[in-house]
Amino acid sequence: MKTKQWIGYAALALLSLVGVWAETTRPDLLGRVVREDGTPVTNATVFIYSAAPKQGTGALCPSCYADCAKTAKTAADGTFIIESLDPDLIFRLLVVAPGCESTFVGKTDPAEGRKEIKLTRLSEAKLKSPSRIAGVVINEKGEPLVGATIEPEGVTYGPGMTSWGGTERYVDPVAVTDERGRFWLFCTNDVQLVHAVVEARGVAKRRIGLKPGRDHLVRMEEGVTVKGAVFRDGKPAPGVVLGLVSADRTCGNFLRCDEQSTDEDGWFLFPNVPPLREFVLYSTMSSLGGKGVIPSKGFTTGPTGSEKDLGKIELQPGFRVAGRVVLSDGKPVPDQTRIFLWREKAWDHAEAVLDAGGRFEFRGVPAEPVGLNVRIKGYKFSKRNPSLDWLNGGLVGRVDGDITDLTLLMEPGEWRYDGEEGGAPDGESQPREKPLRGVRL
Repeated sequence: MKTKQWIGYAALALLSLVGVWAETTRPDLLGRVVREDGTPVTNATVFIYSAAPKQGTGALCPSCYADCAKTAKTAADGTFIIESLDPDLIFRLLVVAPGCESTFVGKTDPAEGRKEIKLTRLSEAKLKSPSRIAGVVINEKGEPLVGATIEPEGVTYGPGMTSWGGTERYVDPVAVTDERGRFWLFCTNDVQLVHAVVEARGVAKRRIGLKPGRDHLVRMEEGVTVKGAVFRDGKPAPGVVLGLVSADRTCGNFLRCDEQSTDEDGWFLFPNVPPLREFVLYSTMSSLGGKGVIPSKGFTTGPTGSEKDLGKIELQPGFRVAGRVVLSDGKPVPDQTRIFLWREKAWDHAEAVLDAGGRFEFRGVPAEPVGLNVRIKGYKFSKRNPSLDWLNGGLVGRVDGDITDLTLLMEPGEWRYDGEEGGAPDGESQPREKPLRGVRL
C-alpha cells in the first residue's frame, strides 16, 4: 500500500514538473527557404522583423520585443532555426538572400510546426533599374565585410519630403552583403535619398545616405571599447543586463548598441561603439527583478580605436510605481489589456497586464523621467491627467520615490497625434521633469 501511495505521489510530482516545464518552455522556429522551383536557398538571412501578442492588445511597438533582435542563416539544404521564442507572441519574418527579392512572412507561430518560405529570383531588368541602389561595404583595411546589414530608416522623396519609419512602401526593408561585400536595395521611382544604418561584426555601426541609381563605397570603423564594472553593496553584481544608446534620440541620429551582461566579477564590455558620440549607459529593469537599478548615465566616446573606462558603478535603489487605469464611463477595462512603462533617457521598458480592476504594478523603476501608455480601442487619456503628454497621448513624468496610488483616467475618443485640441493648462505639453502624477477622482 505504501509503495502504491509513494508511486502515486511521485506521479503527481512528475506531472507537476511537466506542467511547470510546459508553461515556461520557449519554442524554436524551424523552417526552410527555397526558390520558386523548390531548390534550397543557402546563406539566406531570416529576421524576426516584428511581433504581436497572440491575445490582447500590445502596448509595445511591434519591433521593440526582445525576440525582434534574433536572426538565423540557412544551411546548405535551406533549413534554419531561431531558438527560444516567446510562446505568447506571433511573429512577422523578413527573409533576405543574395540574388533574390526580399520577402515578408506574416502570422508565424513556432508552435504550428516547420515553415517553408519561397523566394523569387532577382531579374536582370531589376538589377539595371535606375531606381536601384548598389554598394560595397569594407573595413578600415579595405577588406569586404560579409553579412553586413543595410537597414533603411527614412526616405526623402517627391518634392523634398522626408519620412521616418514605415519605409517598406518606398524601399526594401533591409539588404545583406554577400561574400564580396556587395549589396542592393530597390526603391520606388520617386525616392531621392535613403537614410540607412549599416551594421557588421567587428566594426561600429554608422548612418549613411544612399542615392538611387548610384554605386556606393561604405567604409566602416573599428569604433571604441566601453567598459566598466557593476557592484551591489560593494560586491560584484553578475548577470546585470546593460544597454547603450546615443543621447541624441532624433530621427537620423539615434544609434543603439547590442545589450551586454556583466560577468561573474561584475565587469562589462561594449565593443565597437561609434566614436566621438554622446551615449547613455543604463541597466535593464527586467534583469534586476526590482533589486536595484543603474539610472541613465551619460558619457562621450573618444576617437576610433580608443577605450572608455566608466569605472565601478554602484547599483541604486529602484522604486515601485503602482496604481490603476479607470474608464470614465464606468466600464471595466478589457481582459488582457497591457500597460507599458518606458524610460525617457534609456532604451528600456517594462510591460504589465492590468487585472480585472485595472490595477498594475512596476518594481525597480529608476529615479528619472518615465512614460506610461495604455491602448484600449475607442478610448484615450483624459485631459484631466496632470502628467498628460499633449503631443503623443501617453503620460510622462519623473519618478523620485515609490508611487502607490497612481490613477490614470481614460475617456471615450481617439487621440490626435498631431496634438490634442487646446493646450496644456500650464503651457507645458510634455512635463517630463515634473513628478509623475495621476488623477484625483
